[in-house]
Amino acid sequence: MNRITKTLALAAVVLAGAFGATAAQASAADFQVNFKVQNNDASVSMIRITDPLPTGVNGLIKPPSAIAAGGADPATGNATWTGQLPGLNTSVSVSLTYGRASDNGAQCTFTMKITHDTNSNPYLLEFSVSPSSPCAVPGPVRTSNGQFTAQTYALGWST
Repeated sequence: MNRITKTLALAAVVLAGAFGATAAQASAADFQVNFKVQNNDASVSMIRITDPLPTGVNGLIKPPSAIAAGGADPATGNATWTGQLPGLNTSVSVSLTYGRASDNGAQCTFTMKITHDTNSNPYLLEFSVSPSSPCAVPGPVRTSNGQFTAQTYALGWST
């Protein structure tokens, strides 16, 4: 009887460890996108109109302030968008709106969306902007793990 009790106790410890590892892996399933918003206008300052920052977005200028022509938000380095990876056949997205600093005109809303599909690199990052001109966004990118950190993706604002 003692041998059975020890065997059951050992099995319980092994199962608890396996479930604990699975839970830790699941909670570590996060994505990260490195990005910045570039002022591509030759003479007009821009400002972020979206305030406060959406959940998961960090590193942009706080509070929003005018960014001179040719400047970027952030001024150096990159901002990040992080969060939990979407489940299969679902997506997550975030939007940021920028405009002319003098009057909030010439607005462009940039959207970043991550979709999880059955591709061999299952995480797809897509950028869109409304209106589609004169502002610009990069093309789509895929990764196997949801880490979009190999480069800083520049979202371009202009009037």
